[in-house]
Amino acid sequence: MRLCWERRSKNPVGSLRGGGCPGRVGKATCVSQLLPSSPTESGGSDREKSEKISEALTHLDVWRPPDEPPTPPAPVEPLYSHGPEGEVQETPQEVFEALKALGYSSFRPGQEVAIMRILSGLSTLVVLSTGLGKSLCYQLPAYLYHKHSKSIALVISPLVSLMDDQVSGLPPCLTAVCIHSNMTKPQREAAMEKVRQGEVQVLLLSPEALVGGSGWKSSFVPSACRLPAVAFACIDEAHCVSEWSHNFRPSYLHLSPHFFFSAKSVRCPLKWIADAYHAGLSSAERRRVQNAFMKGQLRVVVATVAFGMGLDKPDVRGVVHYNMPKNFESYVQEIGRAGRDGEPAHCHLFLDPEGRDLHELRRHIYGDSVDFFTVKKLVQKVFSPCKCLELGGERGVESGQERAGCPKRLCYKHERAFPIQQTVESLDIRQEGIETLLCYLELHPRRWLELLPPTYSSCRLLCYGGPRQLRDVARSSPPVAVCLARERLAGRDHGHTSSLEFDVVSLSDSMGWEVVLVKRALRQLQWDPRLCQGTGVPRGKTGVLVEFGDLSFHLRAYGDLTDRELDSVCDFLHGRVVAREKAALGQLRACFQAFQSLGPVLLQDWESRIRADIRHFLTVRQDEKFSGRAVARIFHGISSPCFPAQVYGRDRRFWRKYLPFDFHRLARLATEEILAGR
Repeated sequence: MRLCWERRSKNPVGSLRGGGCPGRVGKATCVSQLLPSSPTESGGSDREKSEKISEALTHLDVWRPPDEPPTPPAPVEPLYSHGPEGEVQETPQEVFEALKALGYSSFRPGQEVAIMRILSGLSTLVVLSTGLGKSLCYQLPAYLYHKHSKSIALVISPLVSLMDDQVSGLPPCLTAVCIHSNMTKPQREAAMEKVRQGEVQVLLLSPEALVGGSGWKSSFVPSACRLPAVAFACIDEAHCVSEWSHNFRPSYLHLSPHFFFSAKSVRCPLKWIADAYHAGLSSAERRRVQNAFMKGQLRVVVATVAFGMGLDKPDVRGVVHYNMPKNFESYVQEIGRAGRDGEPAHCHLFLDPEGRDLHELRRHIYGDSVDFFTVKKLVQKVFSPCKCLELGGERGVESGQERAGCPKRLCYKHERAFPIQQTVESLDIRQEGIETLLCYLELHPRRWLELLPPTYSSCRLLCYGGPRQLRDVARSSPPVAVCLARERLAGRDHGHTSSLEFDVVSLSDSMGWEVVLVKRALRQLQWDPRLCQGTGVPRGKTGVLVEFGDLSFHLRAYGDLTDRELDSVCDFLHGRVVAREKAALGQLRACFQAFQSLGPVLLQDWESRIRADIRHFLTVRQDEKFSGRAVARIFHGISSPCFPAQVYGRDRRFWRKYLPFDFHRLARLATEEILAGR
């Protein structure tokens, strides 16, 4: 398995991205020359100055050449060859010796074939019963690859407890470290130092730690050139890729762009339900419960489904489902922890005859649904228009490209960032739901966008030396000069102010600079000795304060999509959402029908009563604006960023009142009543 190189610029901090244009630094600096040294400085009319600034900004809005893909590291060659149809050779003696070194005398069914495929560089799916040694399928290859090439194996694991169990349960001859959210920064740095020094064979980490996201400001894994070669990657708990990646942990969807796949081990252990173990407990309390259960000190535990994943306890005598599972796969995985020692075990499931479990699970599916209008708002935000066609028109004609008839573009994607919290509130979708939609666009065959780790997009610059110091800063800093020039062009004069706020991602994109270089240059303003004179601040500081805020979605996207292409993107996204919803509802209904021995309960048509309650609700909340979908969510008890359960759940007259009724029918009735009341 080869890791993708981390994207880095070869240019120094003061240089510009896109070599071959040495005049760009001069163009950036020329904007600072247009700024007056004092508010009263004369030298031409405002119109002439504005024209000069506009001309300078036109040079700064550079046409972007295509990004060169990062050069992947040299791959780790497979230890053994295979046939043209994927046939593996007979297991050599070296593999059996490694098996004994790990503490085993023989292979269990399925292990030998899986291990030989991985050692032969073949992608491999491993599906074995609980307790049959799926962990050995990545441990033995990791041991041999490290022995031959000092490489490491990556194991992507979803749970902290599962990673800790894997590390503590390794054979003595195998060393591993893990990276997860419960570790402090010094602990993570110490673990990565062991990896760099080649002291470990296995690196376990969560998908968020690898790709960045959901609380991780960026990927903690350094660039591939600073790591030992990666032999292969193992995605532990493989069902998480399909079950958790949509609207829960989108980082699973974002895994593939970070790998050049040449060998992959996919494992599928099972999970079960235990007691007094849930996300509301502290990590120490969860560890205490798990350790007590594993040692036999705790006989019965009730918990969420995540507790049983990777649980290596052979004498579990029973699994009880208090509620119906959402699909057959979940049910099979959750009962798989019982009777691993071959002794009789019992699995029980309690099913509500009136279908309350069905309605409860169905509302969670509707909570992830998105209407077409919301999808369109997101698409417009992501693919905002750019000036590439205007700036690069002559290049297109010279190179023989015709925009309408050639698939090649003049726009090679722009860096965009929009604040997470603001976007969540404006779209009324959870952050995980938005990340899922963005991942769908990244995984589209046309690669509409490229997701980057979240970043802080807003910058606040404060000069304690007053407006004069701000002008001095602009003369030595091209980003600040460009920002001030743009502010003046927009009619906002900062001649009497000492502070400046701007979108650093938008600024760096318009200048053709890398965001990381712009941020680095801005941070250095706080320590530039040339700016210390006359500020009255301690020596070593400049009196310039630079703060970054607004954690934002960060991506590269096209800015020259036609209306037809935008409509196509909207149709694709909404189609994926609808298809996902239909598939989940179909699985839920099939599961319920299989467990339900009686026919479906026939509910009377309460349309008139529902309409009356909708009108009553709109009257009570007449100062607020609702869509039909928002009303249906409230009547189903579905919390959202704009209509949280903490506020609307207090009114039990409406919250969850019509959970047994079809969500889309409720939304349609609510829309009709809203339109009728206008």
